[in-house]
Amino acid sequence: MKRKWLAIALSMVMAVGMLSGCGEKKEEATTAPASNEQAEEPTEEEPAEEAEEPAADLLEDGGGKVLNIYCWNDEWQTRFEKYYPDYKDGMVGDVKVNFIQNANEGSNYQDKLDEALGKQESAAADDKVDIFLAEADYIDKYKSAQADVAVPVEQLGITDADTAEMYDYTKQAATDENGTLRGVSWQACAAGMIYRRSLAKEYFGTDDPAAIQEQVADWDKFKAACETVKTKSNGKTFMFFSPNDLQRIFINNDNTKFVNDGVLAATPGLNNWADTMKEYVDAGYAKDPTGGLWGEEWGKGMSVNGGVFAYFGPAWYITFSMAGYSGATQNDDGTYKHKDGKDSYGDWALCQGPQGFNWGGTWIMAAKGTDNATLVGDILKKMTCDQDILYNIAKDNQDYVNGKAACDKLIADGITSDFLGGQDMISTLKAAAESIAMTNLSAYDQQCIETSQAQFADFYAGKISKEDAIAKWQEEVKKSFPNLETA
Repeated sequence: MKRKWLAIALSMVMAVGMLSGCGEKKEEATTAPASNEQAEEPTEEEPAEEAEEPAADLLEDGGGKVLNIYCWNDEWQTRFEKYYPDYKDGMVGDVKVNFIQNANEGSNYQDKLDEALGKQESAAADDKVDIFLAEADYIDKYKSAQADVAVPVEQLGITDADTAEMYDYTKQAATDENGTLRGVSWQACAAGMIYRRSLAKEYFGTDDPAAIQEQVADWDKFKAACETVKTKSNGKTFMFFSPNDLQRIFINNDNTKFVNDGVLAATPGLNNWADTMKEYVDAGYAKDPTGGLWGEEWGKGMSVNGGVFAYFGPAWYITFSMAGYSGATQNDDGTYKHKDGKDSYGDWALCQGPQGFNWGGTWIMAAKGTDNATLVGDILKKMTCDQDILYNIAKDNQDYVNGKAACDKLIADGITSDFLGGQDMISTLKAAAESIAMTNLSAYDQQCIETSQAQFADFYAGKISKEDAIAKWQEEVKKSFPNLETA
């Protein structure tokens, strides 16, 4: 960490342990003031009324004239500018909206955000951070009560009733060790296997999601399907692009944290990913055994002649990665439209795959010290709790939103995905979204996951052992967290 305050906070968090907690706010005990008269005992005819929990003290608004929002891309910015009803031409009323964007690679975004939050108390009014975004890979750090950089949402006027339609895991992920909710999200990130319809018909005789799911319903069946794709395509089509495409399935289905009591160790999920992918790589099921995510070759695999049968991800993965590489053009408002029908856009379908999983998510958090508390509270409430706004975000952007009522209405209204060839994406992912649990989050996840992908490449290429890959991975992670021990 670059700033002293965050380093101290993080060390304190590590000392006491970071508990994942549940999404529901814990009720705090209250003690009535002493009285000179003894309270009357309730009678059977007149039962005692339960005392209402006192309302949270709302933050006072500081009358700020600039709303500074820290983010790493324009995903939420496009949604805010289009769907927040009071936004117009860079302003909300007389408040200027200022998006401060820093790329998310490595720890760049966190470093820039930490620097700004570290200056929050002394910053000029127009420079104070008002809102910042956090991903699942590092929200554990920013939601912490020890760090105390994110305002509890109840202090912004957001109640349990407001968040009742949210998926539980999205509240769990943003709840601190004391049971206080400190962030909210507009999206849910249940994920699945996204496969080419035309290739499915060629190799399996059908492109129906239910039928393809039967072919890949567990890891044994998935392996057999890999062999079918390889054999029937004469080695021209690969089941997946690289081992990194499937890593989140293994990590997400393991409830073990990378760091426990200050010790960094390879989790069962990381080991299972490495062992399984080495077997698949040696069998010829990956197009590029050492290929990374997000690169040009990775994207080319999504094109009509890309030679890759399936990718793995949630709705945002489709919108921000697959749509463009599959032949869509992006409109000014961030939505996508198929250009000419000559590429693979629309030739995809979605099923759960060998294991359900989730990947990512973006949480909106109010920065402690904001001088726009009233406006920030209204933004967070409308953009994450208003079911009509969430409905429109999903309908327009093929997104999966964090509102159960909105999702049910999308299903009832027959809203489908053009990218998925007219498939109802919400129905496919709904059960997974309901069952997601995020119990293995830690403040170290982004570096642990991203670093492992690079350090295991030589293992998949047969150049080093798995033990050596783990040692290289630990060494690299410790460059960011030198105080960690290794097991």
